[in-house]
Amino acid sequence: MFLLLFGEVRRLYIRASEISREGLDVIASRGKAWIPRLLEGMNTYPFRACRMLSITLFLSLEGRDLEASGSFVAEGEGACDRCAESVTQRLEREFQTIFVPADRGPVEAGDLELRRDDLDIAFYDGAGIEVADIFWEQVALALPAKVLCREDCRGVCPHCGGDRNRTECDCAGERREGPFDVLKTLRREKE
Repeated sequence: MFLLLFGEVRRLYIRASEISREGLDVIASRGKAWIPRLLEGMNTYPFRACRMLSITLFLSLEGRDLEASGSFVAEGEGACDRCAESVTQRLEREFQTIFVPADRGPVEAGDLELRRDDLDIAFYDGAGIEVADIFWEQVALALPAKVLCREDCRGVCPHCGGDRNRTECDCAGERREGPFDVLKTLRREKE
């Protein structure tokens, strides 16, 4: 992730040496100007666009392990998967992750059984961490599998294409022949 400041491109990279014993409040040390553009370049499917509204991030060191705790509020724009209406959906998440230096990763490759506590552990290069990577991962985990304008969305009629949230269509009783209708006739013949 790059940040454009005064015509100059800079990464949002925090070196481990920048983190004091008391920890580092990233927003207090870096300001807020970069927050809206934090997700630029990220694939936010099923949304066509997603932007960060607010974040908090506190980094602390425990030995060489880097602890990141924070939260974010983002807004995604897309189309309802049932009726295709335009939808704006809010994403909110709190997180806590421990970053372990990559040189302390698993020694042997192979099958490992993960415990619940292992799911909040990630690896970093040992020198520092890219702030955008932290938030990209957290936003990816918060993205919905399906975008809906509302929970009880009735979608569009498969026959006439009318939006069933707005009006009832008259073709509800129509039935087209499908590729598996042959199986129904075989079942009747067997009986």
